[in-house]
Amino acid sequence: MVYDEYLKKMSKAGEWGDHVTLQAAADSYGVKMFVITSFKDTCYIEILPQSLKSNRIITLSFWAEVHYNSIYPQGGK
Repeated sequence: MVYDEYLKKMSKAGEWGDHVTLQAAADSYGVKMFVITSFKDTCYIEILPQSLKSNRIITLSFWAEVHYNSIYPQGGK
């Protein structure tokens, strides 16, 4: 997809994020992201920012091609 078309599509309300948006968030906030997936061969994905600004880590689950969820320790957000 042409980048301008991608940006137009992603700017619409209700559009779902993807790996590109996760990389953009990691770069913007300067944090690592860990994604635990339902894929057998790629059950864990680490997304690294271009420049690390924080030791915080964003952890997500990803149900293959359906939905992302945030994961956090029980009792804490």
